[in-house]
Amino acid sequence: MLFDAVGTLFGVRGSVGEIYSAIARTFGVKSDPEAIEQHFRKAFAARRPPKADARSWWRSVVAQTFTNTDFPDFEAYFARVWHHFATAEPWFVYPETVGVLAELRSRSLVLAVVSNFDERLYPVLEALDLRGYFQVVAISTEVGHAKPDPRLFAHALQRLGCSADAAIHIGDSSEDVIGAKAAGIRVFKVDRSGALSADTIDSLARLLETDYF
Repeated sequence: MLFDAVGTLFGVRGSVGEIYSAIARTFGVKSDPEAIEQHFRKAFAARRPPKADARSWWRSVVAQTFTNTDFPDFEAYFARVWHHFATAEPWFVYPETVGVLAELRSRSLVLAVVSNFDERLYPVLEALDLRGYFQVVAISTEVGHAKPDPRLFAHALQRLGCSADAAIHIGDSSEDVIGAKAAGIRVFKVDRSGALSADTIDSLARLLETDYF
């Protein structure tokens, strides 16, 4: 089984805008968290996911988020932000995540993370006590392919020694759905707003109610 990371296993505590603004205040920069959130979403959406050199990619996103903001030391600010998101502090694990992963492992299923995150995902998974559930972690910046490219999924399957028709992917974005289907993998989309359908679940716990496990 393949899982996306952010938005599927764990999420951002509060919002990115709130976190960016809080750290900016320690540098003497005042900003509106809601406005920063909007600027961040626009900057993030305008760029394809990173396939290499994630630090430079994220620096550009953060710089665009704070366009026209006068930072006394933007490089120091960005270094603080970059490190912050490699810790457990800005993240929270969804309530059902650990129980579902433990149950799936108890059924002798092999699990992997397939993510457009970067190398910081390793310390984050460790800090959130999730790393031990996964046999493989495949991230775009190491593989050189980012979702929705099916080659990222194919890489994870190859490392697991699993065929596409025997795999299932769970993620929260259209990139998860498009990429997994292109790789020949059955996919469930997580939509925590409450939407349910044959291929959409509102919680990871719904996986245990299906006939696939």
